[in-house]
Amino acid sequence: MLLRGAERLGIALSQKPVDQLAVYLDELVRWNRRVNLTALRSDRDIVIKHFLDSLTPLSFLHPSPNERWIDIGSGAGFPGLVLKIASPHIQMTLVEATGKKAAFLHHLVGLLGLTGVTVIQDRLEHLRGPKYEKQFDLLLTRAVAAEGILSAGPALVRAGGALLLFQGAADRPSWEARLHPHPGLTLKAVFPITLPFAEEARSLVLLTVAEGGFCPTGRLPFQDGIC
Repeated sequence: MLLRGAERLGIALSQKPVDQLAVYLDELVRWNRRVNLTALRSDRDIVIKHFLDSLTPLSFLHPSPNERWIDIGSGAGFPGLVLKIASPHIQMTLVEATGKKAAFLHHLVGLLGLTGVTVIQDRLEHLRGPKYEKQFDLLLTRAVAAEGILSAGPALVRAGGALLLFQGAADRPSWEARLHPHPGLTLKAVFPITLPFAEEARSLVLLTVAEGGFCPTGRLPFQDGIC
């Protein structure tokens, strides 16, 4: 199902990530018996609504080696850890505030022997300073409300970088209107996605960050890059 679903999305998976995702599935189910990591219980639902849904950006994004991505509100690793497994050449940072979910991410990264993955137990609004600001090529989120991301997320993204938001059904005019209070963000595309086997409508909203960058508050710099 994973291979067939990825093929429907135009994504080719080699054997190694398939094997790693099989281990991921087993561990998620095992941990979920004692720690509430996901409301989904069946293997089928997890493969479709977590794994395949997480993979959908790779139907149009083709990351270069060592691109730096950050997943805000990663939960049990969706979408960030699944994307890292499928694209091992990217550098992935997973941000999750809940201790038990962060512990699961640490466990799985070690179990799979993944490199180029950082797990941070914290919240988006606390990621400030030179360690985080303007350090990432792409910020993505599947679980955090859009308004919080639009306000605080751009400060973490380099000039010319992007934000990717997993949404339900969405359209370009409504998103253009939504971005009026955020002049440093430009709507690049709204990608309609049909989730394989579930036939549920999804949208991936891709925004680009102004070349001038952002202050930590999310406002554009006043002048010469100075907040």
